[in-house]
Formats: sequence, structure tokens, C-alpha cells
Amino acid sequence: MLIKTTLACALAALSSLTMQPAAPALAAGDEAPAAGNPAPATVVWISLDGFRWDYFDRGARTPTLDRLAREGAFTRALAPAFPTLTFPTHVSLYTGVPVSVHGIAANGYFDQRSGQVLRYPPEAALLQAEPIWITAERQGVRTAVLDWPVSHRQTGEITASHFGDGYNPRMPDDARLHQVIHAWRNDRGETPLRLLMGYAVATDSPGHRYGPDAPEMIGVIEEADALIERFLEKVLETARDQLPDGEELYLVITTDHGMSLVRHACNPWHLLGLDPDNEDARVITSGNIANIYLTGLEPESARQRAADEIIAAAREHPFANAYRREHVPARLGYNNPDTVGDVVVILDRGYIFSSRPEAPIVPIEEIGGPLGMHGYDVETNPEMYGFSVIWRYPTPLGGLDLGRVDYTQIHPTICRILGIEPAPDATGTPLELEPAAQPAAR
Repeated sequence: MLIKTTLACALAALSSLTMQPAAPALAAGDEAPAAGNPAPATVVWISLDGFRWDYFDRGARTPTLDRLAREGAFTRALAPAFPTLTFPTHVSLYTGVPVSVHGIAANGYFDQRSGQVLRYPPEAALLQAEPIWITAERQGVRTAVLDWPVSHRQTGEITASHFGDGYNPRMPDDARLHQVIHAWRNDRGETPLRLLMGYAVATDSPGHRYGPDAPEMIGVIEEADALIERFLEKVLETARDQLPDGEELYLVITTDHGMSLVRHACNPWHLLGLDPDNEDARVITSGNIANIYLTGLEPESARQRAADEIIAAAREHPFANAYRREHVPARLGYNNPDTVGDVVVILDRGYIFSSRPEAPIVPIEEIGGPLGMHGYDVETNPEMYGFSVIWRYPTPLGGLDLGRVDYTQIHPTICRILGIEPAPDATGTPLELEPAAQPAAR
């Protein structure tokens, strides 16, 4: 199993030191890189969707991920952004900022700028914060990003060198990851690609279907490990052909969230006393999150009155918390005025929203699932923690336990590896990937 670290220990502190990758051996005549400017490296960054931090404790065989952790740097306490839903968490990873800054409020939301309901939005133009592929490209580092949420159909003066036109949900994970290899092998740019990003559904869909604790998940976890084994073989084969002499390769694997067992489903309109046909109070749900948009109500006093009534109705249920957008707890980073609802309702662990129940709340078995869900606050539900591994080739990192890692640290860490500055809003602390030097014995 992956090198074991208890979550209690991991929660003790955030990693807080900057990293300095070890420089590769220099060829004759080469100059050493300047201090603070690491030698060039290539990063392949893969997202395994929905891989909960403790999936390694289920008895599944994960030899490849175990090896990467043993030779690399790892965490079993990767804290995602809120809400822990696929689209906002992926965007927070590659921008280094919360929803309040990047604006992708959920897997589905109402964009008050365009007046459109957006579900699983593909277009990168929706981003209100700079993604890492733009950060890299504007500093001369060429990139490929394939199938990460909100990375498609890029436009503008600066784009990734390779990106997709849309997401095909029927594509198998092997084919999805092979897009990265294909772009790398067939790139014809004047300078090589140095940041390549790929995505795999991995454990997410099965986790929703079976629930995170189901015995079926053992085989799913083992297949995710085998997927990485096959991909790693292709990565190393391609790297030997594509990497300049002396350049190191970093394989970064992150996940976007964990998974919790679902016990009850709530119909948002019945629960909150709302009319589903009333567009003056538009309800859009994702998992355990409901955003209610009151932009159709005039005057302002009518919106305030409606908000008070919705919040009062939600608070009649002990498993529901409701806030005006401006009163959502600041630590959640969830108050973007363009995309977050006027009222936000957040359900506790074990509860989700669904339009299928005919009553305000029903057992999940009554509607046939899903048996697993995410979206919950990681600070109150540690099942939302994910894992991450950073592996370096050919020089190992040595099995460094990074402890608790915040999502804001991934963007600046990858920028540091690439030798570039992070995006202006990405102010997280890069991870220290080298063990701290020990003082000499006296």
C-alpha cells in the first residue's frame, strides 16, 4: 500500500518551505543555472478524479502508486477547494485560487454576466483567474492540456500549444491519457513542450455508483493503479526521445476530492418551499450544494425578503446550512458575485440534492442512488481529502512525506519546477520537495 501517514499527523501543519529541485549533471561547456532559477524540467501532470486519500487502506494492490510514493514525494492529505466538486476543484488546482476568484462555482451554475445556465462548462474563456498553462506560455514555456475541466476551446492572444475541442464522456481512460502522449510525440514546435496535463475519470464514476466503501471499489482502485503503470511506461519511453540531455522529468499526480457514502436525497424545491417553474428564484444544484439565484426579483427589498424566507426554510432541517452569498464563511472562498447564488444551501455529509424525490427527503435507496457523493467541506468531512504524488526521473526524491497539502500549493510548486513565476493571484507556498539539510555533527 502507499506509504502510510495518519491523517491526524498530516493535519498538524501545512508544508511551508519553498522547494529547490536538484540540478542535473551539466554537460561540458554548460553553465550552471543562476541561484533561484532551477535547471529546466518537464512536468507531466495527471488528475485521477475522485481518488480518496484512504483508498490505499482497502487491501487493493497498488504497486505502481506505491513505487511512485516510495521514490517521490507524497501526501495522503491533499485538501481541495470548496465545494469539493470536480469542476471548481480542478480549476482551483491549476489556478491556485478559490471559487471567489476563478468563478467556476460548481459543476452547474447560473452565469449572471451572460444570463446562461452552464452545466459542465468546457470553455476556458469562462475562467476569471489565470490557469497555469497561460502562466507558462506567457513566460515561454509551451504546454498541452487535454481534458482538464474548463480547458477546452481556448481563444485569445495566449493559449496552450495543444488543447481539446470538447470532452467525450465515452472515451476510455487509456485513450484519454494517450492524448497527452500523442501531443508530446507529434509536437512540432520550435521549443519542446514542458508542461503536459491529462485527466482520467479513474475512481470517480464507480465511487458514485457503488459508494466509497463497497467491495467493488477494490478492483476499481487496482485498475486505476494499472492505468498509471501503463501510462508511466509510455511517458518514460517518450521522455527518452523528447527530453533534452540533462533535463529532468516530473510526474505529478493529483486528485480533486474524496468521496462519502450517501444516505438521503433531498428535493430542493420541496425542502425550501420553492416553485421549480419560478425563474425569479432559480435553483441549481450540484451534489450537496444548492445555489439559488434571485436576480429576477425586483425591487431589492423583494430579493431580501425571499432570501430570508429560503434561509429560514433551510434552517428548519438540522442537516442544512444556508447563507446569503455575502455571509458564506470566508474560509470557504465562495462568494463570487457573478456565479454564486444569492443564497447558498449546503447539506451535511450523507445528504445530497436531487430532483427525483417526490418528498422533501427520502432514503437514497428509494431513488436508486447515487451511493457516493462529494462537495462537502473538507474541514468538517475528512473523507474529502485526496492524495498526491510527485515523482522525479531519473533522480529520485526519496519517499518524502509532505504532510497536509493545500490546493493553493500545487500551482506554485509546478511553476517552481518549471522555473517560472506563478500567476499573480496564486499566492500559495510552494512545496519543499527536498529533505531539509541536517546540520553537521560537531
